[in-house]
Amino acid sequence: MATVSFKEDLVVSDEKKAEEIARALQQPKDRSVTARRPVELPKDAGDIWFKRCGK
Repeated sequence: MATVSFKEDLVVSDEKKAEEIARALQQPKDRSVTARRPVELPKDAGDIWFKRCGK
């Protein structure tokens, strides 16, 4: 998750929850989660989705 998606003024008042979050953030990254390339678009994708008016 991108850091810009977090609220800057977030306050966690529950001490146990704050400790749980801090421990989770200190864990190493999960190497089983990987990015995947999107399915390649067909060659005529522009004609399918972006039809010009007046043709």
